[in-house]
Amino acid sequence: MKFINKFALVAAFLTTPLMAQAELKAMDDSSLATVTGQDGISISGQFNGSIGSVVYTDNDPSGGSLRLETIAFDGFNISDDAPILVDVVTTSIGGADTEQLQIGLPSVTGQLSVGAIKVGSTAAPSIGSLAISDINMAGTTVKVWGH
Repeated sequence: MKFINKFALVAAFLTTPLMAQAELKAMDDSSLATVTGQDGISISGQFNGSIGSVVYTDNDPSGGSLRLETIAFDGFNISDDAPILVDVVTTSIGGADTEQLQIGLPSVTGQLSVGAIKVGSTAAPSIGSLAISDINMAGTTVKVWGH
């Protein structure tokens, strides 16, 4: 008897979502014309990071090098009002329609800094630092597709 009670409870639980379904109704052309939708995705956020060092070494016999240390990028903000837009578009390539993933980059705020610039060995004194600010990539579009 307990098995039948448990079975009835499970059956009732599993059929409850089916009873809650809304009724589907056909729409005429004039009603359908007023329906709008959206596709694609938007990405916003705040991005920070660091790189320990970037070293350039030339090929001459004395082996000179340039070392950039304590590289940081911070405050890179992509706002909700102007996000990265990701969408699927169709472009004609060689006469054939090709679906592509399109990534539209907005204006980006933030700065890139290099704490030390050294010529020669890691023990060499720094000859200065570098800061790059007001990076703006607005209007840049990247498209990705297979071939």
